[in-house]
Amino acid sequence: MHLDDLRVFFAVAERLSFTQAAEALNLPKANVSRAVARLEHMLGTRLLERSTRRLRLTETGTRLVAQGAPLTDRLEDLLQQAAEHDDRPRGTLRIAAPYELGIFRLGDVLTELLLAHPTLEAEVDLTSASPDPRDQHYDIVFRLQGSGLPDSGQVARRIYSVARGLYAAPALIARMGMPQTPDDLAGWPAIISPEDPEWPLSAPDGTQHVLRPAGRLRAPNVGMRLHGTIAGLGMSLLSTHFCQAALQNGDIVPLLPAYRVAPTRVYALLPGRRLKPARVRAFLELLSEAMAPWDQEGLAQSVNSMEQSN
Repeated sequence: MHLDDLRVFFAVAERLSFTQAAEALNLPKANVSRAVARLEHMLGTRLLERSTRRLRLTETGTRLVAQGAPLTDRLEDLLQQAAEHDDRPRGTLRIAAPYELGIFRLGDVLTELLLAHPTLEAEVDLTSASPDPRDQHYDIVFRLQGSGLPDSGQVARRIYSVARGLYAAPALIARMGMPQTPDDLAGWPAIISPEDPEWPLSAPDGTQHVLRPAGRLRAPNVGMRLHGTIAGLGMSLLSTHFCQAALQNGDIVPLLPAYRVAPTRVYALLPGRRLKPARVRAFLELLSEAMAPWDQEGLAQSVNSMEQSN
């Protein structure tokens, strides 16, 4: 029996789709079908009932998933641990990250790691999507969140947090008037990130306010949002560090500076296995050290999506 055939079967069983399993495993659909057929032939029984409309597990298939999947995960952990007995980073580190984080934060750290470890390679995808490392075979997927992660089953490590503020161009302020309270921002045009449909603000006395911005420009790319803000298209919620040059040049002005905006937290999403390969541990440790001076909430710590210790 090939362990890979079991992994393929478990992927099909989870999705009840050969096509979706093939996409998640980055394999041709024909290879996935052959792997399941090979496993069924070896066991001498059907694991899946196939029809033109749907796929379902047989009783044997259901039992194999329930009892076999945890054992297979554990076996892969043990094999990985045996392969990394010397604890040196090796193999290929696969990362997905938002564009700005990859360009402005991860590049230097990754270069330092590769220079220190000649047996290590890296593949980096810069994307505005949020792939799931449990499905798409990334070692790490970086995600920026204004709040806790919504998926209670997702394993993550908080790397650092980024201070943010509300900003607008002087021309827009001249047209709308300088606001003194969050209520004064009602009716203001805004430039919005899909990750932040609401903007929570804390008053100096601790009172909580929530802005629900609306505007004509919506973009996950912070560079695009900053450009639109400078042009006067609307107010924006931006990383304080990212817009320093625009602030110094007077291109944008802080709004409600006495009010605190929740920081953006940078999380490293992990596939969820108990054992983290040496390449992952080394990269996250080096990144946490490099980002410590920028962290707005103290030292980086390991959390799950409920922000509790793993």
